[in-house]
Amino acid sequence: MSDETDLRVTVPASAASIRPVGPVRLGTSSVVDASFRYRDADVLGVGGMGQVMLARDARIGRAVALKELRAEHASAPDARARFLREAQVQGQLEHPSIVPVYDIDTTPDGELFFTMRRVLGKTLATIIDELREGTAHHTQRELLQAFATVCLTIDYAHSRGVVHRDLKPANIMLGDFGEVYVLDWGLARILDDGTVTPMPASRLSSPGETFGTPLYMAPEQMDDSDVGPSADIYALGAILFEILTLEQLRNPRAIAEPVDARASVRAPEREVAPELETICVNATALDAEERYPSARAVQEAVARYLEGDRELAQRRQLAAEHAARAREALERADSAGADADLERGTAMRELQRALLLEPDREHVAMLAEMMSTPPREPPKEVAASIELSRQAVARSGAKYSAMATLSWFAYLPAIALLGIRRYDYMMWVAVPSLITIALGFVASRQERIGRPIQMVMAVAWFVAAMGLSRMFGPLILMPTIIASFAIVSQAHPDRVIRAFCLVGAASSIILPTLLELAGLLPRSVTFSTDGLRVLPQMTELPETATLLFVIVANACVAVVPALFIGRLRGDLTRSQERQILHTWHFRRLGEDLVT
Repeated sequence: MSDETDLRVTVPASAASIRPVGPVRLGTSSVVDASFRYRDADVLGVGGMGQVMLARDARIGRAVALKELRAEHASAPDARARFLREAQVQGQLEHPSIVPVYDIDTTPDGELFFTMRRVLGKTLATIIDELREGTAHHTQRELLQAFATVCLTIDYAHSRGVVHRDLKPANIMLGDFGEVYVLDWGLARILDDGTVTPMPASRLSSPGETFGTPLYMAPEQMDDSDVGPSADIYALGAILFEILTLEQLRNPRAIAEPVDARASVRAPEREVAPELETICVNATALDAEERYPSARAVQEAVARYLEGDRELAQRRQLAAEHAARAREALERADSAGADADLERGTAMRELQRALLLEPDREHVAMLAEMMSTPPREPPKEVAASIELSRQAVARSGAKYSAMATLSWFAYLPAIALLGIRRYDYMMWVAVPSLITIALGFVASRQERIGRPIQMVMAVAWFVAAMGLSRMFGPLILMPTIIASFAIVSQAHPDRVIRAFCLVGAASSIILPTLLELAGLLPRSVTFSTDGLRVLPQMTELPETATLLFVIVANACVAVVPALFIGRLRGDLTRSQERQILHTWHFRRLGEDLVT
């Protein structure tokens, strides 16, 4: 049997209960150990095997719904398998009406849990109860439109090889802003020809074991839980009957008796339209072969009633008006001084209404374009996430700079073999190098790296690099090292730091030569008719050792920055691939909606 209590918890969706979106407050606790990521959990509902809690994601700073196995089921292999199956199925069904799964993990005690979007609204069961009491504000047309969305959602799941097996009003949630969600995929079955991966079809129930809610269960499901899409179609018919008559299709005291889905007989006072009665009767036929061939067929039948031949042109006109208003809102969002978040939200709502009225390819393409085109200025919460990403890149760059500078000390034995002439020049390189290394490791462990510490790091590094001019002069090796640093520094996310490093690199290459020309440093190179002559400064310059040193140093200068750039390129490529794949999935979803 399914969990009867966990999803009957109603979260009010009034304006007073909706918290406005705000920036994430960053600090020392913004990034936490995964074991303590989800905090301040309050129980929302408890079911037979699991419980759902409202928790705070301390890493991102948002409220999430966290579902975990109850302690008495945590060690049961079957319960853990079903729990994991629920998270994987729900997570792989990427549809606007299926609550997305954010994360799946284990607690420090080894208990399974997964997190998902926190949804606000009322279950259809609650709304029907309010209709019975006369306190609901939903019209029948609104509920039929939501029901049509549920049908398309189930059709999407069927197209991916997933049967819900526990459709009922308590597992459908409606929000105040048009949201419709199909909940609780814990009893879902994956068909052999399904496309949800990597979970092969398997029987999680034993022969004779019943999964589902009998009041909405197809007759064949009472005998065998391994049913196909037609079982969900039966449940849809039972739900539609309850929406229309405010009565349950089955008698709780006579579950096994045949049902009569004729609203004109069961609830004549409701004056249900004959077209809708026919849909209920066909969807709940005793023989599965006599039911609608798909959930989309149920949706189309409901849509034909809602639209009607005389209303089709009007619906198309209304959809076009909503789409036009969406385009106007998008244009306003790109204008100077506009509230981009407000205008894009308006555009999204108008476009959703257009899609609800007429889900044609033009509107789906417009929605896909809107989803894939970033706004002129990112929303506050997106900007906060971007800043976190930039700080991560800055920390990685600081660590790379420290490690790369630390590698210079690996050349000390080779320098000693060359023969040290002046230890003060050695200190010129060593002291600022140590400062760079220390600051780099300190910065790599900071939550937020400020510009001052990064600029001091860069200055110290440039001073150390200029000291290398005392080995082979300002024209050999030193410019190559500084040029490599300048190239790598352009991967920094801060434009000011990038510009600072470019100016510093150019100055560091030029300054040693100017100091020599001004007589403040001894000449390290001379020119004659015989060519350019390098004079020893920091070290002696024995022929063989000097040649080997320069070859190895130049090779390292070529390889190390290339490895950094290659890694950066790989990260960027993977990010682009994810974005392209996301857009492709969205367009495929659009094709499914209009075909």
